[in-house]
Amino acid sequence: MLVLVAACSGTQQRIEKNLPVAESAVSRLGEQLDLGRIRNAALIKSYASTVAERKPDLRQLISVLAKEGTRDGNLYQGLVTRVDDAKRQARTSTSNQEREVLLIELGRIVQAADFAEFNRALSDPLNVLADLSDGYLARVDALSASASARANNAENVGVGSQLVGNPHYGHWQTGSGGSFWVWYGQFALMRDLMGGPRVGYGSWAGGRDYSYYHDWGRDNYTSPSARREQTRVENTARQKFSREGRTFQSAYASKRTGASRTITRQKSVRTTSTASSRGSSRGFGGYRGGK
Repeated sequence: MLVLVAACSGTQQRIEKNLPVAESAVSRLGEQLDLGRIRNAALIKSYASTVAERKPDLRQLISVLAKEGTRDGNLYQGLVTRVDDAKRQARTSTSNQEREVLLIELGRIVQAADFAEFNRALSDPLNVLADLSDGYLARVDALSASASARANNAENVGVGSQLVGNPHYGHWQTGSGGSFWVWYGQFALMRDLMGGPRVGYGSWAGGRDYSYYHDWGRDNYTSPSARREQTRVENTARQKFSREGRTFQSAYASKRTGASRTITRQKSVRTTSTASSRGSSRGFGGYRGGK
C-alpha cells in the first residue's frame, strides 16, 4: 500500500510540474503564429489569397481553411482545449492509471506544440488549398495529388482527403449502414461546394491516401477521448466486415507513401532519439512523440 501511495504521489507531482510546461508550450506556439513565424501558416495565408483570386466562388471555403494558419484554426484550438481538459483531469483523476494517461497526454501536447511539428501538421490544410488550385500551387512536403494516389492505390474521395478522419475537422457518424464521415461546422463547405462521394469508413480505411496527420502526427494531435472514438469506430467496422465475410484493413496497418524526404528524415531522427531516451527519462512518463 505504501509503495502504491508513493507511486501515485510521484505521478501527481510530475503532472503538477508538467502542466505549466504544456500550457506554456501552447501559448508560445500561439505567439509564433501571431508573429507569422510558422512557415506553413504563412504559406496558408499566401495560398488562400491566390486560390481566392482564381476561384472567387470558393471564397467562403477558402476563408475557413485560411484560419488554420492562425490561433483561430481548429488545429491550434484543439491544443488549447486539450490543455484545459488536462487541468480539469489533474483535479479529478483518482487512480494511478488515470494519472499515467494524463502524464502521457501532457507529453503529447508539448510535442504537438513544438514549432517544427506544428508546421509539419499544417501541411495537410495547406495542401488542400494547393489541390483547390488545380495544380497552380505545388503541394508542400508531400507528393503531388496524382503521384500520391498512384503510389497508394488510393480511393478518390475528392478534394480535402487529407482532412478526412482527422478529429479536428469532423467525425465518423455510425448507423446501421456503417460509419460515414461528417464535417464539423463550416468545414461542411468542403462537401457543399466541392461535392464528391460520401466517404464510408471501411472503404476509406483500406484505401486512404497519405496525410501528415494519419501517417506521422496522430499520436501528437489526437486527444485521449478522440483516440478512444477512433478505436471504437475501427472495431465496429472490423466486426461488420467479419459478419459479412469481408476482409477489413486497418487505416493504420501501414504508413502511406507521400511524405517528402525532409519530413521522413526529421521524423526518423526524432523517433531514433526517442527510442534512445526512453530508458533514462521519465519527464513525461517516458513519452517523446511519434505516430
